[in-house]
Amino acid sequence: MRLDPQPFTDRIDLVGQLEAEESVMLRPEISGVIAEIGFDEGQTVTAGQVLFRLRDKEQRAELRAAVAARELAVDIFQRTQELSQREVSAATELDRARAELESAEAGVELARVELDRTQIRSPFDGAVGARSVSPGDRVDSDTDLVQIDNIERLQLLFTLPEMAVRLARTGLTVSLSLAPFPDERFHGVVYFVSPTLDPDSRRLLLKAWIPNPDGRLRPGQFATLNLEVEHIPDALVAPESAIVYDSSGAFVWRVAEGDLAERVAVELGPRTEGAVVVRSGLRAGDAIVSAGTHKVYPGAQLNVRNPAVAASPGEDGP
Repeated sequence: MRLDPQPFTDRIDLVGQLEAEESVMLRPEISGVIAEIGFDEGQTVTAGQVLFRLRDKEQRAELRAAVAARELAVDIFQRTQELSQREVSAATELDRARAELESAEAGVELARVELDRTQIRSPFDGAVGARSVSPGDRVDSDTDLVQIDNIERLQLLFTLPEMAVRLARTGLTVSLSLAPFPDERFHGVVYFVSPTLDPDSRRLLLKAWIPNPDGRLRPGQFATLNLEVEHIPDALVAPESAIVYDSSGAFVWRVAEGDLAERVAVELGPRTEGAVVVRSGLRAGDAIVSAGTHKVYPGAQLNVRNPAVAASPGEDGP
């Protein structure tokens, strides 16, 4: 058969799992009692939105006390400063007043932080799940409140076996299908390749971004993906039956001048069902033997009836 250049895309089939771009189980920083819940389950929320409020009377009282202590420290510092300027007060008294003022200001900051911790906010834009608490529940830092997921864009996690590590790189395109949508294909791009193999499975982790603007895809779904490893626009693709192997490697029988068989060593590339890309050794337009290769020997006379179909050994071949 004659080898004519043709586009060839090398793909492999794998199984992966979808995960949210960002996902967190929200928990409080401090202990307290739920006073208010500011969302509906399943609602879309924005970064910084207050989702839970804890009872905060104690924290507000502590803030007022801290503010009052600061005002007193300011007054003492100012009076001590005036006395120091008139040399009525010692420098050490002024230093002590300044330190007490700084301590009082820090106390106000700390009280504000404690008050802010009674408001539990969304860390990013996303959708909330089912809440685990109700108003009046006592919670602490180990209490699960609600899970938040950002699913406008999903991560596809999948692994490559050790033998295929050479294929891994960012920018690879993936095409995937999911059981709930058998007639649709979804597409994405690899953005992460793990720097190391998993020591137990000997596989390499990759991640790809999968757009999900309509929210139909869900974290946790399994996907069958088709990974585009390489695209060759002008590949020479030979049938597997044309490739012969011996101790020196792979070769083919090329139809030389006079329709004689010529042995040519070849370097092979990616494969597909029943065919393989020949990376080197042959040129566009070469004709090769694709059937009965076991009967061919160097210089054998070949029957070439149509260069577009397989050449075969002549009747006088061995």
